[in-house]
Amino acid sequence: MTNASKKFERQIHRIYELLEQVGSDVTWNDKIPDPDNPEQARQIDISIKRDGKLTLVECRIHQKPQDVKWIEELIGRRLSLRADAVIAVSNSGFTEGAVLKAKEFGIILRDLQTLTEQEIQAWGLSTRVSLTFFEYKDVEITLSVITKNKSLTIDEVIAGLRKTDSLYRIFEMASSVIEQKNPSGNPCRFKGHFKVENLSVCGENIDKVKFVADVKRIIQELKIPSVVAYDAPDVQTAQRNVLVEKVAFGDFEITQSSNRVFIAADLTPVKCPPNCQFKYIGFDFGRVVSMESFELLGLPKFLIPIERIKLGLSIKTET
Repeated sequence: MTNASKKFERQIHRIYELLEQVGSDVTWNDKIPDPDNPEQARQIDISIKRDGKLTLVECRIHQKPQDVKWIEELIGRRLSLRADAVIAVSNSGFTEGAVLKAKEFGIILRDLQTLTEQEIQAWGLSTRVSLTFFEYKDVEITLSVITKNKSLTIDEVIAGLRKTDSLYRIFEMASSVIEQKNPSGNPCRFKGHFKVENLSVCGENIDKVKFVADVKRIIQELKIPSVVAYDAPDVQTAQRNVLVEKVAFGDFEITQSSNRVFIAADLTPVKCPPNCQFKYIGFDFGRVVSMESFELLGLPKFLIPIERIKLGLSIKTET
């Protein structure tokens, strides 16, 4: 399976998780026993099981419209696997012959069509997406370490921090404290102490952290350059049941059906501004929605260089 095929199937899987009724089992990349040879598992792009009935969803991501040959293959697949229904999903539509054959033999056709700018404006439900970062300047961090190693040096601590995620976790804890003490988000000079658990450096436990920095929030609005609509080929784009907003980078999609929403967000391509830490993502739907699922596929890299931090060490000798 190519990466493009995998992404397309996952996209269609998210759509059916929204469309199907409560109690339906929607499975991506399913394996079901062959009725004529139960020891042989048959791969299904997406299966939908409910009340003892089986629907197969098969997906194609090609450059050209799918023709009658694929529809005939699906007719045979439905008979072979004793399926109750088959849904054929093509990102590039279907030929006239494929549409006629599917109608005659009960194969359900679905495709995706891109909305024009005018259709998006008429739709009127575009989601506003924003990323919030914390920018840090003049950072001073003092680690209180409990150790039997009285000779532990700051250079050893710096080397140890480079090898673990401890520095990232310290900033995460600090940002939570900053939000509690400064909920308005105004720029401030933060000075705080907080205890930590399960945090170590050079094999020694960190007990407390003193954190001092100039902090301000930076908010970035994300663009949604395209919206695609999912439904039967003969349904006009603006009247389709499911809309998928594709955010400007990575595998980031907002899938909507009525007021139900499914979000899959890959934030790994996000480049944090200099000396910044990603904090959270915000959505404004302009209406009340039901968030069915939020799938976070990856976070931005933590790129605050340790060289820009004034690092101190306080050693408590363990007796």
